[in-house]
Amino acid sequence: MNTPTQTLRVVFAASALASSVILVLFVRGRAEWTDAFWLQLLGASLALCAAVCFVVFRGGGLRLAAVPLWPFACLFLRQLALVYAASAIAITAAALVIIYAITRSGPNALALAVLAGLWLALWLAPGMASCTTWRALQRAKTDGA
Repeated sequence: MNTPTQTLRVVFAASALASSVILVLFVRGRAEWTDAFWLQLLGASLALCAAVCFVVFRGGGLRLAAVPLWPFACLFLRQLALVYAASAIAITAAALVIIYAITRSGPNALALAVLAGLWLALWLAPGMASCTTWRALQRAKTDGA
């Protein structure tokens, strides 16, 4: 049984949409939460997600062809774990520097940085793992051919 051809695209698009919502909320989060705010959030997030997906998907990007399900699942889960760990560490380190510079409180900065790193990586990692999995599959296809 082969993996559906659009699997990585769906995972990437969902991750990109969640990440774009978080980004728009971060940029406009202090605005009053009215109906107009939520419509603007939806529109901006969808536009940003569509633009990112257009760039990534053009030329057949993230499209699978005749990839067996179990080897794909093992590869994707391994990539997901590695990408999640790496992005959580990177985001935590960046957040720690920024938050400590603002608060000058080590324990509070560390707690907030770890929370931010683990939470943001949760939304970013599936999209990044989709890209790294697709690249690994493409590399295996060219090496095997």
